[in-house]
Amino acid sequence: MASTKTREGLDRLTVGQIFSGATYRIPIYQRAYAWTTPEIQTLLQDVRQARLRSEHFGQSGPVADYYIGSVVVNALREDDEVIFEVIDGQQRLTTLFIVLSVVPRLLGSSPPDSHTVLPKSLRFEGRETSQQDLNRLARDGAGAIGLLATDSISHAAELVRKAVPRKSYSAATTETSNSDIIFDEEDLAYLLDHVRIVRTQLPENTDLNHYFEVMNTRGEQLEKHEILKARMLKELQHEPEDQDVFARIWDATAQLNRHIQVQFATRHERSAIFGKNWDQFLPEDGATLFAALQHRSNPAENTTGRASDAHGRAGAIKLIDLLQDAEDDYTSDPIQREDEEPGSYGSIIDFPNFLLHVLKIQQGEDYRWSEEHGEATLEHRIRLEDKYLLEEFENVLPQAGPDWVRDFAWLLLRTRYLLDTYVIRIQLGLAGDDDENWVLHRAYKYTSDSKRQLSARSTFSSEGPSAEKTTEQRGAGRRVLMLQSMFQVTDTRRASKYFLFQALRWLHHNEHRTVDAEAFAQYLEASAVRRLRALQPEAVLDLGTQVPNFIFNFLDYVLWLRGKDEHHELARLVTEPEMVTILRRHAESFSFRYRTSVEHFYPRSPDAVQLHEALAVADADHFGNLCIMSRSENSARSNLMPKAKVAQYRSTNQSLKFQVMAAITQGLDATGDHWDVQQIRAHGAQMAQLLQKIAATTDSV
Repeated sequence: MASTKTREGLDRLTVGQIFSGATYRIPIYQRAYAWTTPEIQTLLQDVRQARLRSEHFGQSGPVADYYIGSVVVNALREDDEVIFEVIDGQQRLTTLFIVLSVVPRLLGSSPPDSHTVLPKSLRFEGRETSQQDLNRLARDGAGAIGLLATDSISHAAELVRKAVPRKSYSAATTETSNSDIIFDEEDLAYLLDHVRIVRTQLPENTDLNHYFEVMNTRGEQLEKHEILKARMLKELQHEPEDQDVFARIWDATAQLNRHIQVQFATRHERSAIFGKNWDQFLPEDGATLFAALQHRSNPAENTTGRASDAHGRAGAIKLIDLLQDAEDDYTSDPIQREDEEPGSYGSIIDFPNFLLHVLKIQQGEDYRWSEEHGEATLEHRIRLEDKYLLEEFENVLPQAGPDWVRDFAWLLLRTRYLLDTYVIRIQLGLAGDDDENWVLHRAYKYTSDSKRQLSARSTFSSEGPSAEKTTEQRGAGRRVLMLQSMFQVTDTRRASKYFLFQALRWLHHNEHRTVDAEAFAQYLEASAVRRLRALQPEAVLDLGTQVPNFIFNFLDYVLWLRGKDEHHELARLVTEPEMVTILRRHAESFSFRYRTSVEHFYPRSPDAVQLHEALAVADADHFGNLCIMSRSENSARSNLMPKAKVAQYRSTNQSLKFQVMAAITQGLDATGDHWDVQQIRAHGAQMAQLLQKIAATTDSV
């Protein structure tokens, strides 16, 4: 395919053309390769989704191209060769190089000659180790991963390797797992021929120091959600008071690190929206909300909230007003925020993606785990990815009007209240790893002898005012926290978080001043069962590192449940006495963490120096030999034998499936036996049978 140029003379090259003969050099002043899991998986998923959309909409015409950004280069001539020095875009370029080095051999095919990745097509200046790693990948593909010395390059190559299917998946399996990225032969062909990059070449003799100075001081650019805000305010252009209220609601909901109540400045205003105790959401619709905020922010009122005369002078204060204030909030002065809610939170979603959740709820859509590539046509479904933010809203706004915008503002604020109150967050500043500090906290008005202020307590508990004393939910509330954290560590990206959409939609229909914890837990459990069915575990259990992470995490939830509550329907499915004993010992300390790397318990490539025998691929990749760990743990100790793994991880918080395998290994060691194919298949059959029973439970669990 011939390259095309923009009207400005910029090269619009396919990825195949980018790596066809040209040489790109990453100068030493550029930072080292640093893309992590979210960026790499997003790139792979974007290419795949672009191909699927192109096939869907272009059945009667040519396949549409997809642009993934630009690369800024400075052309230099050295020894009669043109070298493109990469000024901007090196992270994307390096990732593409890794993809094209790893994927073709895994698929059993090679790109056309014109697309062959040459070892010298990408060079790192002054980084010999990184350059050697790129050369190994270009020469040996995935076979070089175990020899790579640069952690970031090794991690990227491993992620790409995991994304390539080694056997055919069903359509449902391929498209319903949001956490497991798939990149197949069709995606590779589309990447090479239809994914384009705009290559911008700096003018000859450009002063690079001045260029970087300009680029680094050009100021902040408008983000998509700020453009959307202006677009929606335009719908209220004839109602300036409503514009002011809308802007206040928008800005308040955009601050995700504190409870939404903090964003409203006076006690009267806060009570009008969130009730006398600041722990409910009162407005029934957009009109009620806007009326309340217009009344509270009316310029005819002074800072104490008392009526002023026509000249702006405060009116006479009546005794009844003083008594009313004393009974309600002592004072109607603006709240001293620095005295309130000292805790700060980390959200599992960002504001642009949150806006898309609200829009999807506003439009009355739902989501089923089985629908990803079957029941719903892509053009009629709102996508929960911020890159589509403006596009999705522009599909709706032309038919919207002022009433729709006010209703959206009401839904935005109510959804934010539900998010704060019933969805997990990370409480920052607690001892330990922030990624483990999952909390469910609701805001409320704390009253003492001297003041009243906003504080937080566990959402499903009435114990004490201090959030620090109530980070642990109990009973059904604990199940809600564990289920949500189970979904979160599976769906780590802030985009495409469909479990969150399902939860928020359910909360809108079932929150009536409060939520029943048991009903919420049962809903989340039923959703997890439906997701397990959609994955068709019987077809994917023995795929080694390509087994979907959700299967491991939901299995851990059921094992945890058995160790905590033997009477729960899911817990009763675990019947083996030895396993129950193990789970009771480990369930109390178990929590869901970002264990995102599938590990072979018996290593796939054991240390040959110690004469350990390698297993057949089918045995090594059997579900009975698999568990999940953090990436750093897996990378550091992936070749340890089972006994050594157990000794290494004995005191750490591992998955419950790992703990079961570890206990079996310790028992074998006491009798002189060891973890082998017989143990792998026995444990795998036990876990597969449990998953089969879980999938067979009713949706009402």
